[in-house]
Amino acid sequence: MVGLVSWCFRRAPWVVACWLLALGGLLFAAQHTGAAYRDTVALPSADSTVAADLLRGAGASGDQERVVVRSADSARLDTLAGRLRSLPHVVSVDPGPVSADHRVAVLDVRFDAEAEALGQAVADDFADVVRGADGNGVSAGASGQLAAMTAAAPGLGNAGIGLVAAALVLLLTFRSLTCVLLPVLTASVSVGCALAVVALLSHVLTVPKISTEIAALLGLGVGVDYALFVLTRYRQGIQDGLAAEEALATAAATSCRSVVFAGVTVCVSLFGMFTVGLAFLDGIAVAAAVSVLLTMFAALTLFPASLRLLGRRMRVRPVDAGGRWTRAARSVTSRPAPYAAAAVLVVAVLSLPMTGLRLGVPGADLDPPGSVTKVAAELLEEGFGPGANGPILVAGRLDRASVESLRETLLTRADVGPPGYLPGPVAVLTVVPRTAPDDPATTDLLAWIRTVGGPDVHLGGVVATQADFSAAITGRLPLFLLSVVGISVLVLAWVFRSVLIPLTAAVMNLLTAAATTGVVVWVFGAPLEPYLPVFLFAGLFGLSMDYEVFLIARIQEAWRRGADTRGAIVEGLVSTGRTITAAALIMALVFVSFAFVDARVVREAGVGLTVAVLLDAVLIRCLLVPAVMVRLGEANWWFPRRLRPREHRSGAIPVPDDNHEVLTSTDR
Repeated sequence: MVGLVSWCFRRAPWVVACWLLALGGLLFAAQHTGAAYRDTVALPSADSTVAADLLRGAGASGDQERVVVRSADSARLDTLAGRLRSLPHVVSVDPGPVSADHRVAVLDVRFDAEAEALGQAVADDFADVVRGADGNGVSAGASGQLAAMTAAAPGLGNAGIGLVAAALVLLLTFRSLTCVLLPVLTASVSVGCALAVVALLSHVLTVPKISTEIAALLGLGVGVDYALFVLTRYRQGIQDGLAAEEALATAAATSCRSVVFAGVTVCVSLFGMFTVGLAFLDGIAVAAAVSVLLTMFAALTLFPASLRLLGRRMRVRPVDAGGRWTRAARSVTSRPAPYAAAAVLVVAVLSLPMTGLRLGVPGADLDPPGSVTKVAAELLEEGFGPGANGPILVAGRLDRASVESLRETLLTRADVGPPGYLPGPVAVLTVVPRTAPDDPATTDLLAWIRTVGGPDVHLGGVVATQADFSAAITGRLPLFLLSVVGISVLVLAWVFRSVLIPLTAAVMNLLTAAATTGVVVWVFGAPLEPYLPVFLFAGLFGLSMDYEVFLIARIQEAWRRGADTRGAIVEGLVSTGRTITAAALIMALVFVSFAFVDARVVREAGVGLTVAVLLDAVLIRCLLVPAVMVRLGEANWWFPRRLRPREHRSGAIPVPDDNHEVLTSTDR
């Protein structure tokens, strides 16, 4: 670690040039090849997939969209139908149902391929034609998979706002423009490379569009933080009178090592999403992990090189070792019980809304204003009722008598259209619920239809697919939680050679997860996207471990030098408290900037991660963790004797003195 960082410091121009060449080359390659994002969710064994395959085999192939128009002029409807027929890949445009007041009409548009195969360009052209019908008393929208591809395209403009806010915090913290530029430039270059890599990976993996915003969100947050922790330790070395390279080597032997373990822990948490077994989530995990790994690597290579080129202008002012953090640390360690009780009470209150957690895909009425899907949802509800935006397709190989009998049964709880018969033979009933697609009553209706229909009846459509998606994730949640928590505990146990420290860290992170989920449910209401809790838990668990690693590493350093546990905790808090809270504020400002984008799930992730890092850095790491560690005392450092490489202070691994390691690495 010291050798790599020192080498990059000494060969700064070459390292910076390599990173800039990599950024330019990756961006050129990504722009040249384009992206192939796929938002479809593959559920091979789900009932909705069986229904789709059954309909496809009976000849009902190709994407089907509904264009909803509100107009009293039938000529305008005919004009719109003609424009739709002229679009590439359109097979047919047929008149659909008309509302009772004859003001809202539906056009059924069939394409010659599925939405995923048609691609974003066809979706954009289709949406443009629909939007072109607006005006002069006419309002038009579209509903379907192709239309959904245009609802909230990725946009990273808010990331710049987050970086500006982060830069202001850095300026106020360090009072040096160089200290602002170094972390921001490091994070920007590494995230730019990561987004280009994600675009290239979309050609070989199932990567949803939302992955770009999630990768940027995590990459910018941890990128600035990782550089900040290395910068802080470097500045401390300069204040102690070390030369620049020696100060950097000290940072490499301590903070850079913590950065590596923190980055690995974040990636381990993200890769826990693979246990759910959905390619959709795998793509999000890979995209986020690529961003974290590149930002971690940039903190170890690009940041030291940039420090060599720009560090001469850095102002390093003496920092008072006492002050508020010393008083706060002594207060927490002297009265741990009240602080722990207060922290747990706050977490419990914030967690209360989690009791209302319900997974499902929110209706299109929550899509961005002006999107064709939102307009269609509003028009469908106005003309045909709340359930018209989520019809359920009931398909099966049934005789006519069985179909009519089933239809009569379904009419007792929903509106059912006349049966359709396809080659095969396959019978199809279109069921329109009397409640909105995201209403719990619609989910109950879906389960009831599957019960009364029997094994020969399969349910398709958006509502059925979303219900199967939620069920698939919910069924794998225990395995996902166990894998993320278990692997993270093992990693921390290996890093700190302790049993209780990783176990208490896992409990603390579970408390943070509960409080974060509660806040998201309270702010956005139910339902939440099925994959959001998975991503939030993986992300916040990994990010929480970042602060755990940085804090405990400093506490353990002090303990190894001979301090008792209470004294080591005070020294660790004083050394890292200011930096951790500044880092959390920076990360929160980056995350909260994503709370104002069009995509609802990104807003939820932005708010959730903002709450998570602030809650974790201030309440958990600065209050609850120190209070619990004081109570545990020397038991914090217990580790099975047979797993310890050498005896050293109750089982901790001996490490070289920082200054000795610095001199050795520098001499080499």
